[in-house]
Amino acid sequence: MAMTDKEIHALRNYCASILKEHGIQFDANDPVLPAVYIIHKEMERVYQSNQLIAERIDKAVLNLNPKVFHFNHAGEAWRFQLAIALKWILCGGLLIALVTASIWYWSLCSEVDRARTIVASRDNLNQIAANVKKNAGGSYFIDLTEAQADSVKHFYEYVRINKRTVRIFLGRK
Repeated sequence: MAMTDKEIHALRNYCASILKEHGIQFDANDPVLPAVYIIHKEMERVYQSNQLIAERIDKAVLNLNPKVFHFNHAGEAWRFQLAIALKWILCGGLLIALVTASIWYWSLCSEVDRARTIVASRDNLNQIAANVKKNAGGSYFIDLTEAQADSVKHFYEYVRINKRTVRIFLGRK
């Protein structure tokens, strides 16, 4: 579809007015004007798409949260490294203190468990203590007899395992 002379003149006047806003002076009858207008519109579209891309990049950079350090004076980098070292020393010290406290607490609980075991075996110890005798020299001793066949009386009989080892049966839990 071909344009009429009036439409062509109106388009050229419009193009000249747009370009005039940007400080570009063209005569409305100049034959290059439509091509310059098309270039102007294309550059405007590219500029808008570049703005959109720049906004997306800015959003992505904000999501990354990069750490950039600018040292403008002498000695700032050294103090920065010193601060990092102190941070790691403090974190390491706190971690060591936490581990030490955990081990200490565990050892306390372990001692409590051992004490509970001793208290629970109180009855067995009382039965053994009831069989303790004192000889004329003042020494304390317990008389045990060797177990007969499969029968074992707890606290009274023993089994000889080898020449140097004797097993005394204390009872069952």
